[in-house]
Amino acid sequence: MRRLPSFNDFSPAIIGDVRIPLRILDTLAPNMPAIIAEWDRVFFQSAGNKRASTNIPATLTSLGLMTRTPPAITEPAKAILAAADAVSAAQAMVRHIVDTRHGVTIIDAVRSLNTRGDKLTKDSLKRELEVIGIQGLSNATTDHTTLLNWMIEAGLFERNGRDNPQPNEAVMKATLGISASERSSFADLPLSQQIFLQTLRRVAEANSGGVIAAKQIIDECLRDHRARFDEDQIRAKVIKPLAEAGWLDLPPSTSKGRGGKSGLIVPSAKLLGIPIEAVLPNFDQVVPSDLRAKIDLPASEVRRLLASQEIYDRGLGLELLALKMILDIGLEPRAFRLRSRDTAYAEVDLTAEGKNLLFSRWNFQCKCVGGRVSLGDVAKEVGLAIYSKAHVVAVVTTGDFSSEAVAYAREITQATHLQFLLVNGSVVRQYLDKGAVVLLDHVAANAASVMAQKRSQPVSPEAEA
Repeated sequence: MRRLPSFNDFSPAIIGDVRIPLRILDTLAPNMPAIIAEWDRVFFQSAGNKRASTNIPATLTSLGLMTRTPPAITEPAKAILAAADAVSAAQAMVRHIVDTRHGVTIIDAVRSLNTRGDKLTKDSLKRELEVIGIQGLSNATTDHTTLLNWMIEAGLFERNGRDNPQPNEAVMKATLGISASERSSFADLPLSQQIFLQTLRRVAEANSGGVIAAKQIIDECLRDHRARFDEDQIRAKVIKPLAEAGWLDLPPSTSKGRGGKSGLIVPSAKLLGIPIEAVLPNFDQVVPSDLRAKIDLPASEVRRLLASQEIYDRGLGLELLALKMILDIGLEPRAFRLRSRDTAYAEVDLTAEGKNLLFSRWNFQCKCVGGRVSLGDVAKEVGLAIYSKAHVVAVVTTGDFSSEAVAYAREITQATHLQFLLVNGSVVRQYLDKGAVVLLDHVAANAASVMAQKRSQPVSPEAEA
């Protein structure tokens, strides 16, 4: 369920500078009675107002800026508290809400109302938010209008008398990484072009931007959304219009090519400027910040890290390898079960999900070993997959797999709903040398093999009998 955070009268009119309640909390924690007394003094003239003891802590908790046991500010709150002034603090808070609590829906709802020329009221904004999927807004709530007021306080919107708030393009771009006009421009594209750009943006994230084979993007679009594309007209109806609109660039030497899938494309600065969260909404929440900062490292550097004699480097290389593979396959990272540092930098475990025609959940285990992955290593993943209700177990290694491990994976594939993707060191090296096409070919060949193995499974009660 998509919901907005609760604000409980935590408005710019009452709070003013959002750093003030955070500073009080940080200074007096964990003495909650003292914190409440100071909030009451500063905001309510020591009137014993229940909003000091109830509303402020409830809002800060809802926003993810406060922990209750013990009372303390969170890491996002520290970033807001460190802002240079009140406006910068409001911008940092709004960015946090957009990244983690569906705050961008306010921007989209205001855009829709402005486009239609409808008057923005508490009720019209609520109806628009419900249309785009926000739930749980009661008739009496002001959570949505309060969040809009904080966006106005942050400078993302400007008021002009009684007219609807209008976006400040420069402030929105600087604060969120994408302006209102860019969001509008993207939303107005035909669905086929949106799908193509989302795929290209995700692949660019795994490949540090740069030049990308058009075939890779086209094949993925056709695989997952064939009904949305006329295969013979992709270059004319999708790629060329997107290039003319500045969303991608076509290198002169390859822009014509032989056939619709040939040639190279380069994601433009306009596309790369859109935060990856616009394509993968949970990316920043799932991928730790220290790893997120290094995901742009080229494949050659990941290969160097995996071959390093330093255990930390090998662990970092594993994490980057896992993320790049997930993005290149067309999946979304969902959770780290174990990071490399939790396993002496020898392996990393994470979960990814895909919506390629149907939903699927993948458990990835990546191991940096000089020898072979054993049957026991693979068997452990079966239990975890059953517990997490995964559909695919992907085991990636810089070494190889024992014959017993391969046979066990085949046996489990034939006997259960699970399927395995085993990626050995040879495939890893070719993938890092030649790009995503190697991995995608390996995944496709594996899918054909899994299908053949599962043909022996009963498909009806009569067949089982």
